[in-house]
Amino acid sequence: MANIYRLYRGMLNRCYNQNQKSYKDYGGRGITVCERWLPSDYGIGFKNFLADMGEPPAGCTLDRIDNKGPYSPENCRWASRSDQANNKRNNRWITANGQTKTLAQWAKDLGCSPSNILYRIKSGMSEEQAVTKSIAERPNSKLSEDDARYIKHHYPVMTSSALAEKLGVSKKTVLNVIHGVTFKDVELG
Repeated sequence: MANIYRLYRGMLNRCYNQNQKSYKDYGGRGITVCERWLPSDYGIGFKNFLADMGEPPAGCTLDRIDNKGPYSPENCRWASRSDQANNKRNNRWITANGQTKTLAQWAKDLGCSPSNILYRIKSGMSEEQAVTKSIAERPNSKLSEDDARYIKHHYPVMTSSALAEKLGVSKKTVLNVIHGVTFKDVELG
């Protein structure tokens, strides 16, 4: 009960306490708390908040569905941190193949970081191409999978320096294969 009361007080502080660090992003933008949840002499506001919202599930915090709207029963939910991160007003939304997602969601689907997608867009790709074209597993590799097999097969009979010279790459590139930094999924087979 103490945890939910702390969340309730935090909501009120964000909206009405001008000394609160985050006030500018809430009360300063006109975000309010519905009258039903406002504090009163008898603690009715908190009781109403608790009745409307219930206890938060583990790992969830209070989230406004429409982040331009007020804190109210119809606009609030308990949400995970990742759900909340995808409901921020400064998110970049991209539509591709009929789906609209945040940059972070597209990056997660592609298995890359959001900066990879932004780099693609800055390099001239359309947003749709940037989020639908697969990310190469080893985009900068100067070696093929056959080269990696060759290294794994011939090391340590051949030194890393000799392998590097034969394949026309740096010794570090060869060592990355030997130590499993790159091509760890390539078997000798």
